[in-house]
Order: sequence, then C-alpha cells, then structure tokens
Amino acid sequence: MESYNLFEMNNKACKYIISLIRTIPISVHKGQHALLLADNSAESIALYGFFLKNNVPLILLNASMRDEQVQEYMDEYRPQWFMYPKNRNLPQYSGGQNECSENRKRYQCYETACEWNGYVIASRGNAGFELTYHWLEDLALLIPTSGSTGGRRLVMLTKANLAANAKSIAESLRMDCTERSAVLMPVSYSYGLSVVNSTIYAGGRLLIPETDIFHKECWDYLEENRVTAISGVPYAYEWYRKLHVFDRTFEALRLMTTAGGAMSRSMKEYLLQEAERRNVDLAVMYGQTEATARISSFFLNEHPDKIDSVGTVIPGGKLTISLADENGCGEIVYEGKNVFLGYAHSLNQLFITEQESYKYTVLRYTGDAGYIDGDGYLYITGRMNRYAKICGQRVGLDELQTEIGKMFGQKVAAVMTADGEREMIGIFGTKEPDAAWERRVLQRYPILRGSVKYIQIEELPRTMNGKLDYKKLQEYI
Repeated sequence: MESYNLFEMNNKACKYIISLIRTIPISVHKGQHALLLADNSAESIALYGFFLKNNVPLILLNASMRDEQVQEYMDEYRPQWFMYPKNRNLPQYSGGQNECSENRKRYQCYETACEWNGYVIASRGNAGFELTYHWLEDLALLIPTSGSTGGRRLVMLTKANLAANAKSIAESLRMDCTERSAVLMPVSYSYGLSVVNSTIYAGGRLLIPETDIFHKECWDYLEENRVTAISGVPYAYEWYRKLHVFDRTFEALRLMTTAGGAMSRSMKEYLLQEAERRNVDLAVMYGQTEATARISSFFLNEHPDKIDSVGTVIPGGKLTISLADENGCGEIVYEGKNVFLGYAHSLNQLFITEQESYKYTVLRYTGDAGYIDGDGYLYITGRMNRYAKICGQRVGLDELQTEIGKMFGQKVAAVMTADGEREMIGIFGTKEPDAAWERRVLQRYPILRGSVKYIQIEELPRTMNGKLDYKKLQEYI
C-alpha cells in the first residue's frame, strides 16, 4: 500500500508547523509509543507530526477529557511518552503495579522530561525505555471513535490510511495550495484531524484561532487572515448561525463543509442560500473514524435536488449495500485504502510477532443503513442498531425522530425505554408540545399507539463531538 509522511510533503505549506517539530527537545525511537492530550493549537499539531515523522504510534485524545477517562487509557496502554497542556495536572498514574506480559518488567511512574511551548512532555523513566515493542505494520495513530463517551477502545490507523484519505478529501473538495482552512473542530476528532491532513496534503495553510468559536476574536482572526474554508458538524453550524457568524464578510471564503451526523433540511436550505449569496461551495460529507474520516462527499450547491443525500463515494473508494431489502435499503459497506486496521482494547492488541502475518482490511461494514440511487448518490436512513420492535414490527428510531422533529418544530431524540415489561419509545425534546401531539404522531405512526411518550428536558445531551448522546438520555428515564 502507498504510505508516506504528510509532514514530509509541501514543507512550504506548513512551514511554521515544520519549524515547531524541529524544536521538540526529545529523542524517540521505533518501538516506543506515546499519548497526547491535544488542544487546538499549532503545538498539538506539531507533536502529532513529530511522532508521525518518527514512526512512533500516537494515541490522540482530547485535552478536555476527564482525568478518570485519561487514567483508563494510561493504565491500559502504558505509553512511554505522555504529553499534555501545562494548564492541566498530570493524572495520578498507578502504572508501577502493571507488568508487561512479554518480559514481566514493572513500569515506573512518569516524570517530567521537559516543558515545551506550553506543553509538559513526561516520560516513564529508564525502565520504560528498556522495552521495545514490535507494533502492527505501519501503525501510526490510535484515536477514539466520534461517538465514544468512555472506555478504552481505539481505532488503529496507519500512515497509508491517513495519506489515502487526505488525498481523497483534497481531490473531492478541489483543494489546492491557496487553501487557508480554519481549524475549528478538535484535532483529536477524526473530522477535525482530516481538515489538518487534507490541507497539508493540498499544500494549503492552517488558520488556528487562539479562542473557541464562542469568542469574537476567533472570527476576527479568521476574517483578517482571509479564511477560505470553514468546517463543522451540524450542531456547530447551529451555533454559527446563533452567533451571527455569516453576517461577516469573509471575502476569501470559497468552501463550507459539514459531516459528523445528519443535518436538518432547514439548516441545509439556510446554508444553500448562504452559498448562493456568497458564490461558494457547500460540501456535505459522510464518514467514520474507522475510514480515517471520509467515505462520501458532494457539493450540495451543484446538486440541490440531492439535498437528502450524503454524496458519492470519494476517489479511490467503493460503496455497496449489503442484504438490501425490496427498496434497496440495507447496510452500507465501504471499501478503500483508508479503512482502519481494526480496534484496540488493550496494549497487547497492538503487537505483531514474527509468527504472525497481518493483512490490511479494506472492507468496512459501517453499521449504517441506507441506499444508493440510480446516479450513485448515497442516502442514509439510520443506524442498523437504531431500530425498535413494536407489536412485532420494526420501527426506525432515526427516521422517527426526524419526522416527529418536523411535526414539533424542534430537534428531538428518540430512544428505546420501557414501561414495566412493555417496550416504549421515548421522545425527548426541550419544548412543551401542544396538547394534540400524540394524536398527530399516531396519525403518522398508528403502530405506536400506547407505545410512545414525550419527555421534556432542559437540553438534549451531546457527546464531545456534538452528536446526540443516547446513552445519557437513558439516564433521564
């Protein structure tokens, strides 16, 4: 498979990042691994590039992750290097009690090796450096899935995965060396990292605000530096609208991209109007962390009749539908060089021995349900596991919450619940519905009679990456 280092390409494009990489004051070697708590800074991107360049697998987590979650990853994966922003305290680490199954040597606790540009770089001490691991071939990055709310499961990605997806995204979005992409999403999130990788691949420039999207200074900086590309998950665009971001001129803007979940039709229509007014492209995309971020993409402004689609497959990929029903709907299957190695739940799953041979996986059964129309455009109808059985019939919860949301004029979430021994569907929303809500729902879905209830809450909970947190909703029941 084609494999190359993004940070050895287009050095002029990421000159500042390259210069930062050269100042990182540690020496690493093949066989080690590291964990980075990344914030949205040039330093985080430089540290990512440093370990990628030195062929040292990196576990990439969000700097805002709770200490107890960080502790779980530290205990399970026991990295030789641990890096975190100076304004965070190093979690208490009990690694001294853990043993390596290969050589039974005990690990020492971490100690600060140095401080660098606002980051603490800690190492596990001399004992840790006596260990040399034989990693899975080309293993480069380990990252949680976009829906992860805890646990220790990581997606294993290779340099080839990262390079292939960066190339496909850059080509599908028509990116070139004039690109100035805003880094608005966490770089520890596969979508946010894909913005970094594809911009570097295209030879463009990264614009990294020092504040988050809720501060005026963020948008002042992007406007002053003539941003060309803005990205965000659907929830982020809701905030962009509330914050009146699109009241700004953004004279150089040429591209808006969205992925990371279903966007409401009303928001798409609003963004289409903005795209037309500004004469810019609006790219709607679909992907998964397991596919290194991107599977399909298209410019909605060029095909407004496909407003409910997530586009056609990216260059170099292939889409099929498995076990399609009479309407052509089934599980979405993707094939491409950007498909991950597999999941890791522990340190031992990262090893490869001389007796083992490893074959790259190219097929990804996504777990998403959908269909492909006659023009090759993909439509997602929900998750394969987001179905309820009511009176012996299957009800799609994703479709249900979309349709009921339209009826109620608000964003709602549908989850399975129970009333005694009977299965129920709980509809969560933030507004009190009118008295006739149940009658209107039953007119559309008569099968739900006696099996649906509305639960009003102050705010719909979301995961770190802006997706509805269905696990959290179960706690309200």
